[in-house]
Amino acid sequence: MGFSKILCRLGETALKSDYTRRFFEKKMVSNINKGLKSAKIDFSVRGEPGRLFIDTKEIDKACEVLTKVFGLTSISPVRKVIVKADMEKLVNHAEKFAKKFIEKGDSFAVRARRTGNQAFTSQMIERRVGERIVKNIGSRVDLENPDRTLYIEVRQNKAYFFMEKIKCQGGLPLGTQGNVAALFSGGIDSAVASWMMMKRGCRVFPLYIDSSPYVDGKKNLERAKKVLNELNNWSVGQKMRLTVIKNGMAMTEIMEKTRENLRCLLCKRMMYRIGERFCLKKKAKAIVTGENLGQVASQTLDNLGVLNQSIGIPVFRPLLGLNKEEIVKIAENIGTYEPSIISTGDCSAVPESPRTKGRIGEILREEKNLDIDRLVNKAMKTAKNF
Repeated sequence: MGFSKILCRLGETALKSDYTRRFFEKKMVSNINKGLKSAKIDFSVRGEPGRLFIDTKEIDKACEVLTKVFGLTSISPVRKVIVKADMEKLVNHAEKFAKKFIEKGDSFAVRARRTGNQAFTSQMIERRVGERIVKNIGSRVDLENPDRTLYIEVRQNKAYFFMEKIKCQGGLPLGTQGNVAALFSGGIDSAVASWMMMKRGCRVFPLYIDSSPYVDGKKNLERAKKVLNELNNWSVGQKMRLTVIKNGMAMTEIMEKTRENLRCLLCKRMMYRIGERFCLKKKAKAIVTGENLGQVASQTLDNLGVLNQSIGIPVFRPLLGLNKEEIVKIAENIGTYEPSIISTGDCSAVPESPRTKGRIGEILREEKNLDIDRLVNKAMKTAKNF
């Protein structure tokens, strides 16, 4: 039996106040429209309380896009029937639908949901439909671990029949929570951190800060582009472009004029400042990083505090409480892991014994040797979009 409609469940959005819910739904519909149009799918969208319905003949192709739309918790290809609160008509259509998917040797369960003012309850639907399937198909009921589950959703005078709930990521519609800038190296962590902020409704502007000649700029940039290409599969409705800003001049002055064991902290503080200036251009309200507590020398609690004091806007670190295995698992699930582990070589500026417990006083004394404003201004002039 061919499907021509997809039921979309809205998750958190449905729980918001009327004004907020309308705003979120409008943004979600906009993202869906852009995503399906980009995939060259012919479709239409209709909304009901707590639900969106996509009418299309390209069900599989549309589902592939919709599973990556933040704000949706699950989707189901459905068969729609007008039943007008007629239980017998509902049961007859349910039996007809079930015969396409449930065989005599299968165990099954019926799960019904009803909204409206019908004279029957969800439990009555489940019982009557279940009895009909047992009688006319010969399948057996198993409510704990069925081979097949028949779902029925009755909304006013319409019934929707479906056999699966395809999991989506939930979260909030992309673009509802404002802009953030991500320090985007193309490694495992920065991609996952960006994805997690996208899931919470933020539009992410990825920024790759190029520290050539102390890293292989060409290899690192190519890796970042490949990772962003995968991440863009999740940016339905709001495609991202990579901005590259060169930081090599600042790194050279840090190497020449400051203490060796503080290089990483001073370099990172410079990156934060460049990121803050980039935020101003993009009207972004925070910087996002893939930093994870205790993972490397610059990410100790002391050093993160030192980094925070370099700028005046918030720094979001969504990976802070995750271990590496959890981060890798997310990267694998969202498709960014393989390109993010492409070897690009090490940074030649990393000292043999980097400071793990930086103190703001010593950092400020070293930074007196640097013309920070000049270095940031020169870096910003190198900005290029890809």
